[in-house]
Amino acid sequence: MPQEKNKKQTAVKIILWSLTAACMAVIFYFSSRPANISQMQSGTILAWLRSHLGDGVLSDFIVRKGAHFSEYAGFCFLLCWSLKVSDKPHPMVKGIAFASLYAITDEVHQLFVDGRSCEARDWALDTAGAITGAIIFFVLMKIFSLFIQKSEIVIDTSILR
Repeated sequence: MPQEKNKKQTAVKIILWSLTAACMAVIFYFSSRPANISQMQSGTILAWLRSHLGDGVLSDFIVRKGAHFSEYAGFCFLLCWSLKVSDKPHPMVKGIAFASLYAITDEVHQLFVDGRSCEARDWALDTAGAITGAIIFFVLMKIFSLFIQKSEIVIDTSILR
């Protein structure tokens, strides 16, 4: 039975670290797109959103900056979870720090992409997204642990009856 548990834990670690690496690859891919292609992609998303939310609600700026924020929120969430299941201490602090460092390398990488630039405000937005992802991770872990504690209490009291 313990060997089966170890296999499951190893599988979960592999899946989470693979998802984290895939998220990093997606971020790298989007940063590798020349400015004209990136703007075209943002324009397509913006047109779809306008068709569903109405005109004048969103701008290209909001869509592009929202993408920065949300991709790093998701990345840091996955990173914190991967660190947690790998029994690394302080997964949130390490997750935020690593995501912020990755955001710096992402901005520097864009210096070498046609029409793109290295922007400190994008790094700050990425880091804010990472912090948000870590906070969401923390809140969900607290809710999950409270749920588990309540479940164990119910099970324990039912055994005593």
